[in-house]
Amino acid sequence: MEEGIKYDTTEGTPQGGLASPILANIYLHYVIDLWFEKCVRKRCRGAAFMVRYADDNVFCFENEVEAIAFYNVLPQRLNKFGLEMSTEKSKIIAFGRNARKKDDDDNDVAGGSKPETFDFLGFKHYCSKGRNGEFRVKRKTSSKKFRASLLRFKLWIQENRHMLTEMLMKKLGRKLQGYYQYYGITDNLTMLRRFFDEVKRHLFKNLNRRSQRRSHNWDNFPKLLVKHPLPRPKIYVNIFEFRKSTGHIM
Repeated sequence: MEEGIKYDTTEGTPQGGLASPILANIYLHYVIDLWFEKCVRKRCRGAAFMVRYADDNVFCFENEVEAIAFYNVLPQRLNKFGLEMSTEKSKIIAFGRNARKKDDDDNDVAGGSKPETFDFLGFKHYCSKGRNGEFRVKRKTSSKKFRASLLRFKLWIQENRHMLTEMLMKKLGRKLQGYYQYYGITDNLTMLRRFFDEVKRHLFKNLNRRSQRRSHNWDNFPKLLVKHPLPRPKIYVNIFEFRKSTGHIM
């Protein structure tokens, strides 16, 4: 259905339909997953693995030549099954514990440049170090998703500021809780706190727009948050608990 008009379709799956993601995953299992495992990976001399969630994929290769070869053959594989690769969202980057060394060699500059980052499932993945000084991949909320989520919260607060304060705070708290449970992953606490502060700022502004007279100032606003507390940012997913099962991917 488009713009209220129903169309009879004889092929494809309905966008937003419950069966669509299931059928897509079954299809891509044969188009990508098995092909990569049984054909691509076996022919690689270096380590190779992939991570797929629906139609978002990350392919990792130890050997740069093999990464380039795969990047060139992937569109042909997809076209064979009536699919296309989004070229504007796809690229090859140097990433991992040796990425900075490669940049140093290429640029011949002391210190080199920072390895590139990539966004996947709402997180920016970047190369860093742990407390022990050893290499570790870290993640934080991507800038694009941060802005989009904040805009949704802002609009929701504007549209619902007429509610009784108690109900407004409870519903806002549930929305924040859901946000934390997705983005509350190791190394991302700073971004969660930033998001929480921005939501509080929008809440403060909108509560004062309920009437012509200001209802709150920054002195009594904390008292409101004590009476109707919002959930604080919290890490819900500890990646170190999964390292044994996922190995060096994490």
